Amino acid sequence: MRILHTSDWHLGKRLFKLDRSPEHAHFLNWLINTIIERKIDLLLVAGDIFDTPTPPHQSLEMFYNFLHRLSEETKTQTLIIAGNHDSGLLLEAPSKLLNSHRVKVWGKLSQDPKDHWVKIESNGETIELCAIPFFRSYELLPNGEGSALEVLQKYLLRERTAPQILMLHHLAGVFEESGTEQLITLSGVDSIPTELIKQFDYVALGHIHKAQKIAGNTYYSGSPLPMRFSETHEKSVREILITGEKVEIDKIVIPLARDLHVIKANQTNWKDKLDAIESNSPLIAMVEVQLTLEAPIVGIVSDIKDCISQKGMELLSYMPIYTGMEKREARHEKLFELSPLDVFKEFYKFKYPNASEIPEELKDDFKDLIQKVKNAPNQT
Repeated sequence: MRILHTSDWHLGKRLFKLDRSPEHAHFLNWLINTIIERKIDLLLVAGDIFDTPTPPHQSLEMFYNFLHRLSEETKTQTLIIAGNHDSGLLLEAPSKLLNSHRVKVWGKLSQDPKDHWVKIESNGETIELCAIPFFRSYELLPNGEGSALEVLQKYLLRERTAPQILMLHHLAGVFEESGTEQLITLSGVDSIPTELIKQFDYVALGHIHKAQKIAGNTYYSGSPLPMRFSETHEKSVREILITGEKVEIDKIVIPLARDLHVIKANQTNWKDKLDAIESNSPLIAMVEVQLTLEAPIVGIVSDIKDCISQKGMELLSYMPIYTGMEKREARHEKLFELSPLDVFKEFYKFKYPNASEIPEELKDDFKDLIQKVKNAPNQT
């Protein structure tokens, strides 16, 4: 059985004045072609289909056109959970219509854990899938008493008769955020411990926009589009191949429809830096210019726009930084703004300046250590 894991589409998202619909249309078309080419049996969409609970009509039309095409052009089954940006009721509303198109949606948390499990059979293989949409603590603890994690565990445990997969839209384990997420914790718990979900053969996570492995076979697929200029990491989806009890995982890189360039320059070298950028993306590339100046310069924005326009691109964001104003804090004074993993990376760079990056094994060991600290009982 071939499974594709994606999440955090954020249909309807804008970047400043830029409508992202053409980029989303490009992604969804690529996704259908990929499903056809790789003969995907099951598509998992792990939440945040839309950017707001009340998406614009254009986004709704794009979503349902995608599901219609998927139903007409493939035999793929589609399982969807709501994310924190979605309206669960809106997603669940057409469930009876979607069922006939091999689409199942979990929009809200049910009080019966059995409602969140489904058995999928395809190509002679069988899996059991647990689908948990985004939820808030009061849905687990309606009386406001007890442990949210203990209640959640009741949803996750089921007698095993086939490989088990979990699809979840929440924070889990130790992760690297991209800076564009709304990080909402679960009843005071920073993230769901990986120990709680380690029994699953694959965990398909949504909510964090940077694609990454958390632990074992636990992955965030990440968002298919960069949400801001600061997101420079590669975008991808995960393909999972189930053969009996064997699980193989592959990364499929998403080709971006529009390049986003960030230019950091000053008043003497900005032309050279703009001349150096190139773009071959199908859609017009967008540029953010962060320009360090001693004082405002009349007409410089128009000059920058003209230079970028001549290259077939568009200036979307201009950020002047004046040296006469109070400078930003030094790097070492910003440590409290960094995650533990980022602090460790900074230390490693300082300790081994000639190393390109932290070895993956060392990074995984550090993540395991952080996870143990998070799960350790409080010492008084």
